[in-house]
Amino acid sequence: MWISVVLGIILLAIGALSLVAVSALSGDPEIDAASAALPPMGVMWVLMLISAALVVAQLILVIRIPRRQAGTRTAIIWLFVVSAAVGVVAAVLTTDYVSNGISLLLSVLLVGLLLTDGAKRYFAS
Repeated sequence: MWISVVLGIILLAIGALSLVAVSALSGDPEIDAASAALPPMGVMWVLMLISAALVVAQLILVIRIPRRQAGTRTAIIWLFVVSAAVGVVAAVLTTDYVSNGISLLLSVLLVGLLLTDGAKRYFAS
């Protein structure tokens, strides 16, 4: 999960810079043509803020893993369920199926791993 937190922070920085650049160059015909397929900037910023909140929640939960509390496991499961749902919405809105599909696949994989007996035993200690 630490790798996911670091990648999330990097992707948030790149995404925010991209949105700022598109906003700054909004009068350029090439930029307008390229961004015509995207949802309005307000929607893109809301998706960015939701992603930032998910990364912060993930950071808090990854710090809590060594405590081995069952509540932490449950919270991580819900975090990845919400993350998968946001990924599906983002894929539909932005038509970026590859990266959002990978995110969805990883979320499903992690939820599946956290539902195993080994994970239940680890977090029950």
